[in-house]
Amino acid sequence: MSFRVCFYAIHAAPWVLGVVWIINLLMERGQPCGYTSPMEGAIMGMMGVYGLVGMFVGVKIMRRRLLLHCAFCGRPGPGALRRPEGLTMECPKCGEIRGGGRLGWKIVREEEEACEPMPKVPVRKFEFQSPWFWGLFGVSVVSAACGAVIHDFNFFTMFALLWCFFDAGHLIETLSTGCLHDKAGPTFRSRQPVKFWARTFVWLCAYAFVAYLPVAIALQKREELEEKAKTEARAGKR
Repeated sequence: MSFRVCFYAIHAAPWVLGVVWIINLLMERGQPCGYTSPMEGAIMGMMGVYGLVGMFVGVKIMRRRLLLHCAFCGRPGPGALRRPEGLTMECPKCGEIRGGGRLGWKIVREEEEACEPMPKVPVRKFEFQSPWFWGLFGVSVVSAACGAVIHDFNFFTMFALLWCFFDAGHLIETLSTGCLHDKAGPTFRSRQPVKFWARTFVWLCAYAFVAYLPVAIALQKREELEEKAKTEARAGKR
């Protein structure tokens, strides 16, 4: 199995599924309820194929029997799946083969990576002294205060404050240093800007969701109390 085929298949899979899903939404616009687009079958079929191939490759990787052919010299070598690098292989001639480049779509070998030194991963520290940190964390404080005024101060409000406090420090550190460092490994803004900003956007969305959580729960609780009061009032009139 060629390393190049597996590498580009892994990177292209989410984009292909996303494009087909958008086409499916466009085909369903203006159609009556219950209409089934032919693209839905294509989506299910592609997901089934990707799932079966992924299961086969995963079993091979776990048993350390996945052999891939080098994209440069064609020699076979053991393949592996690592979190920071993704799909990699060890070629007896070219060394480690993996993805690289600014977009992460370029296949590089060990000699090429040796020419370009890896940026230094900054030491983790929370930017508590930055005014941007306190401005970002202030959003969650305002949300918690609004939730307490609407309904009450509960466990979810405390959880949201603590989570936003540490996540705001992590986000400000990421934007100031240009290095997103989490469980998936470091991602540098200078080397892979698309991947860096995509992962940073996910963290920002998670922060916005948790920051809004106290208000959302408070509104839901107040609505439940109002419905309960209306039900009791109707029962009393009867």
